[in-house]
Amino acid sequence: MLRKLCSLAMLSAFLLGGSARAGTFGKVVSIGGEASDVALDEPRGVLYVANFTANRIEVMSLQTNTIQTALSVAAQPSALSVSLDGHWLLVGHYGNHAAPGSPTNGLTLIDLRNKYAKQVFVLPDPPLGLAFGADGRALVVTTKNFVLFDPTFGTTTVLTSIAALAAKALPVPAQSFPPNIVAAAAAASPDGNVIWGFGDTLKFRYVVASQSLLSSLYTSTPALAPRTVSVSGDGSFATLGWELSDSSLYNLAQFPNAGGVLNIGTTQIDPARRVIYEQMAPSDSTKVPPPVLQIVDDDNLTIRESLQLPENTAGKSALKKDGSIMYSVSDSGILVLPVGSLNQSPRLTASVEDLVFRGNFCDRTVATQTIVISDPGGNKTPFTISSSDPGVKVSPSSGVTPAVITVKVDPNAFQNFKGTMAATLTLSSTQAVNQPRPIRVLVNSREPNQRGTFIDIPGTLKDLTADPVRDHYYVLRQDKNQVLVFKGSNNTQVATLRTCTTPMSIAITYDRQYLMIGCDNSHYAWVYDLDTFQQQASIQMSTGDYIQSLAASAKAILAVTRDAAGGDPNIHRIDFNARSSVSLPSLGPWENKVPLNTMLSAAPNGATIVGASSDGSVLLYDANVDNFTISRKDFASLSGAVAASSFGQYVIGNQIFDSSLVPTATIQPANGTSSGFLFVDQNGFFISAADSASPGVLARVNAADGTAVLPTGVVEAPVLGVTGSVFTRTLALLPSRSEFVALTTSGITVLPPNYDASVAAPFITNVVSAADLKSPVAPGGLMAVLGTDLSGTNIATNEVPLPTVIGDSCLTVNGAPVHMLFVSPTQVNAQMPAQESGNVAIVMHTPGGVSNTFFLTLLTGAPSVFLTTLDGVDNVPAIVRWNNGLVVTSTNPVHRGDILTIYLTGLGAVNPPVSDGSAGLVDPLSTTVVNPVVKIGGVDADVLFSGLVPGMPGAYVINVSVSNSTPQGLSVPLTITQGDITVTENVRVVQK
Repeated sequence: MLRKLCSLAMLSAFLLGGSARAGTFGKVVSIGGEASDVALDEPRGVLYVANFTANRIEVMSLQTNTIQTALSVAAQPSALSVSLDGHWLLVGHYGNHAAPGSPTNGLTLIDLRNKYAKQVFVLPDPPLGLAFGADGRALVVTTKNFVLFDPTFGTTTVLTSIAALAAKALPVPAQSFPPNIVAAAAAASPDGNVIWGFGDTLKFRYVVASQSLLSSLYTSTPALAPRTVSVSGDGSFATLGWELSDSSLYNLAQFPNAGGVLNIGTTQIDPARRVIYEQMAPSDSTKVPPPVLQIVDDDNLTIRESLQLPENTAGKSALKKDGSIMYSVSDSGILVLPVGSLNQSPRLTASVEDLVFRGNFCDRTVATQTIVISDPGGNKTPFTISSSDPGVKVSPSSGVTPAVITVKVDPNAFQNFKGTMAATLTLSSTQAVNQPRPIRVLVNSREPNQRGTFIDIPGTLKDLTADPVRDHYYVLRQDKNQVLVFKGSNNTQVATLRTCTTPMSIAITYDRQYLMIGCDNSHYAWVYDLDTFQQQASIQMSTGDYIQSLAASAKAILAVTRDAAGGDPNIHRIDFNARSSVSLPSLGPWENKVPLNTMLSAAPNGATIVGASSDGSVLLYDANVDNFTISRKDFASLSGAVAASSFGQYVIGNQIFDSSLVPTATIQPANGTSSGFLFVDQNGFFISAADSASPGVLARVNAADGTAVLPTGVVEAPVLGVTGSVFTRTLALLPSRSEFVALTTSGITVLPPNYDASVAAPFITNVVSAADLKSPVAPGGLMAVLGTDLSGTNIATNEVPLPTVIGDSCLTVNGAPVHMLFVSPTQVNAQMPAQESGNVAIVMHTPGGVSNTFFLTLLTGAPSVFLTTLDGVDNVPAIVRWNNGLVVTSTNPVHRGDILTIYLTGLGAVNPPVSDGSAGLVDPLSTTVVNPVVKIGGVDADVLFSGLVPGMPGAYVINVSVSNSTPQGLSVPLTITQGDITVTENVRVVQK
């Protein structure tokens, strides 16, 4: 199969490996030789280690992790197994000596109940692996036979013979290790009911109860490695090197980028936690990275955690029944790994995967956000954090968990990038044992005329499709093996669908019922019911091929696959009902051979499927004749978008093709690299970008001549092709045609169907107090900017501090950004900056342009009482009686001796001061620098408090005591004076 693709000090010493360097997980136990296998004997509290080169079985104490004794055995002990009843330890000896030497292949049976009494049995052929089953007998695999060994009687029975397997002869060249020499392994499920194993060319699964054996010869490039086996709790699946195999010996999943080095790495399934612990040599032989143990999901191998090891594992592992400790063969002997108590090991994690800084064309000052760096186990772990870009700064740059880190972005450093730039924050530590994931910092520097709103989705996004009949669209996140389901009406994520390993392509069946997911590291395509989001039976790819691209027509489902045997990539036809596939014998009159970089795209009406290849070749499947009818090559190379229409037109890159795949037009202007194309009726939409940091460009395209109409800037670039994956599908339209969705740099960008409609520039007609829409404005107070086309929509915010951008609109006063509460086409509510004074210039910025400059004179104080609507009555002043907490009205009048609370704005400076956009302080309270004078009917009302409303930005409150001499009446003036400004509200006053 092709895989191209105690005391705290004592505890700390144990977890960090004692003499191992800081920041590694586990303890090394050296055995003074080369370990070839391990067997766990928990009732006796020991681990047996086969020392291949010292010809002994090391007995290691599980309590002290030290070698307490050793059992001398015959030469080259290569395999071990303990019977389930704990009576026997069986040792296999690999003695395949070349002439003139004599073979010494055999078995040693050690009686664990009788002072390690030994019996030796000669084997005619080299043993490759062995394991005890639940029936008390051991399955021994040699180069020629499967043998059952009965320890009670010392007898062997040939279960079945196999074609002679090649075995390395001894002696071997220097620097050869046991996995390179024996090159095979076997292991049983925890209950002993199923035994699995493999070698250079053979894989097998043996069911103990029925004595049924399933075996298969195989080839593999790179080699199936490391040479170790681990079996699931029920024996239904196992790891065979880098492959996760199902009960039919088919590849459920495989570890990406494995290098095929037999003597580096291990795998161990943890049934209780549903994870696999694994290490493997990488495929890039030019790099020798430090050893890392990964914890991955046991179905699709999604990485949960990466732990740094003190040295490489080198073969078999064993896990205690409670999952607390794993023991692995390693370079020095044994690695003791406390996988069940990770929280006691220092680790680092960040509170977010992404930080998003959205561009504000009103505000070029430094923007800040915070993240939390913590240790999942609550430990005090030191760390450092650094930025890949000088425009992104962190403070502090080092510390101890938990810590709050401030991230500052200087927008001026990114002013030449009008799309989204991505920087990286890297965490490191001298003590943390894990490899913390980097944090992506996204800095968007959009201009007002760039359309769309982007939604951050971390990770590697590979594919996008909209549901033809449901209000859903689907985003393929490759790094997490997920399909993310979004609801179109509000762009919220409603489901996460797990996928096979390294998903490459998604497609919806023509009956619109199922979602299919093809993957580059699995011989299965996963399937989901789109009504229930329940996983269905998977599709098994014949010959074990890997899907690169999927498409469904009305007649056939086709897939471009990578050949598991190393042959040319080809096209499979999928039988959905049978959940199987077959490689087509030919593509019409042409041989079934395509470049690996080939993408398929089906026409919406199911009539055709077009294929585009990176070498410039194209092909067409016609559902009406159920065959391929066209194969051409008019270009030296192709890349970018691939799309098919229901009217016999096709787009590849920026080229338009007719129904015979003859090029007929080039999309002009192209505006950069092609990324996505979407046919809508007989025309289309084309999205492109110069590069990933530039704005995207979305244009309507006349499919007849390729003219791009009204190319419009998009907030950020669409996802662009890369080497090895040059084709992209990044544009979708909801079935209601109410929204475009694009796969872009930060995640997804949504745009309305009239995204390219002209937008009128904003115009300001007046600026008044937001409390009563008529009074003057004072610094720090809330103002209402009145006019036309001030925003494209109505949006209010409860966010505190108040934002400076709402709905792509922003406001400046003397060039400085203003914090806003509400935007609408005719009114914007905002807070006048507290530091402003005198004459100020106010300007509104929207996607339609920049407004006129409105000049306003500020007053030091300009009180105005908030007005509300109560019981159908408008413009009721917000004055509240303390004794009942109700607003003053004619039916709830002011009483002599009352305490009143008056809510207003415009009282000017406060002490202690509060930052613009921030809520009023609670402790201490912020009081006005210049206290107002309040009178009711001309009689002073004592001011008990005057200051900011705690928890609210820009709102003030005055508490007053009503004099007993206040005149009564139905409409008594209540005046508030500050400086030269007096505001009057009329209230009803009655006797106490």
